[in-house]
Amino acid sequence: MLKDGDIVYFLVNGYIMNGTVVHIKEKGKDYTFQIDGYGGCGGQHIISSIQIHHTIFLSEQEANLYKDNPQMYLQISC
Repeated sequence: MLKDGDIVYFLVNGYIMNGTVVHIKEKGKDYTFQIDGYGGCGGQHIISSIQIHHTIFLSEQEANLYKDNPQMYLQISC
């Protein structure tokens, strides 16, 4: 399980970005979290733990493996 303050990596339009995990909330066996600085018009996006290794990566090296795969990108929308 991630902890507040952990650094995670994500892809936006093929670029590797990173951010700090904040506001973790447990939801049964899963949990949600936000990434400081990653948001849209409505504020920070809430991300499910099931996205880890799909659109959220635990290392820059892992994110780099998928930078050419648009299915693995986080969507930026407003």
